[in-house]
Amino acid sequence: MSKVCIVGAGAVGGYVGAHATRSGIETLLVDAWPEHVEAMRRDGLKVQGMNGAGSVHTPVRALHVGDVPQLSREAPIDVAFISVKAYDTAWATQLILPYLAPSGCIVSLQNGINEDVIAGIAGWGRVLGCSVSALAAELMGPGFIVRNSPLGDEKKPGMRIGEAHGQITPRAEAIGQLLAHGDSCKVTTNLWGERWSKLTINAMRNGVCALTGMTGKQRDTDARARELSIRLGSSCIRVGRALGLALEPAGGLDLDLLARAEEDRAALDAITHMIMEVANSRSDAQRPSMGQDIRKGRRTEIDAINGLVAQRGDQLGIDVTLHKRVGETIRRIERGEAVPSPDHLAGILA
Repeated sequence: MSKVCIVGAGAVGGYVGAHATRSGIETLLVDAWPEHVEAMRRDGLKVQGMNGAGSVHTPVRALHVGDVPQLSREAPIDVAFISVKAYDTAWATQLILPYLAPSGCIVSLQNGINEDVIAGIAGWGRVLGCSVSALAAELMGPGFIVRNSPLGDEKKPGMRIGEAHGQITPRAEAIGQLLAHGDSCKVTTNLWGERWSKLTINAMRNGVCALTGMTGKQRDTDARARELSIRLGSSCIRVGRALGLALEPAGGLDLDLLARAEEDRAALDAITHMIMEVANSRSDAQRPSMGQDIRKGRRTEIDAINGLVAQRGDQLGIDVTLHKRVGETIRRIERGEAVPSPDHLAGILA
């Protein structure tokens, strides 16, 4: 891959872009936050890894979204990563598509399942997806990203790249090698199973932090918050299996155990132990993206996460009441009608 573009140089996009740049790959980082772009241009992009792992500080080429038309005078882009919020997928795809090489492709490096939106604009032949499995990070300020999780390994890859049709292709392998500069990466034949598995992790964790104001570790060590997380995860798995998807291990959890946790005491004890192991492997300050959004007064991805589970569950006749209640609470918080508080848990679990 001779030229790469990251559209959305936030926590994950910036992390990948910094490591790709440091490895010698020509990489453009495009972002809509002017102060972030200016800081990257002036000081480079700094990534602080957990216990030093994944740390990098490198000069980068950063463009504001308004600068993108200048790319028409340059060599085309081989791989464009879309790493914006799920609700910004369409415009980000439209922004970069004209500057893609004829054989170029677009990779969704996002929460949710947005490949169909990208394909509706660029065509399925140009679309791959990447599930971010073990990378937890936060854009702390202009030009500064903190990684709050340990690096992945062969057993638990940091990222998983795949084609929509499930075949392993040379381009998927090449992109996997590119991503491996920043973390371990697996080329998967099961993109949709990987996607729903990661959606399960997001649906059970992100919203609970957003509505309570808790960090990831606080959520997992609080009995009521952990109960809600487990029940959200279990119902998400039931929806995924009803869709015919083969789910993969994700987020350090055994999803088979998670699916049985509401009815099987042994499974509940085992999944609780796993949740606590994951919690203790991350920093005390780790907060998932939806929790970060609420703290920063931004719109969340609730519609693309718990909202998607609720939509699919309704279509299949599966009880997704908890996902709906989480969504309703977070939308109230977004509108300023409520504030994050553990007090919301009682009403949601009632």
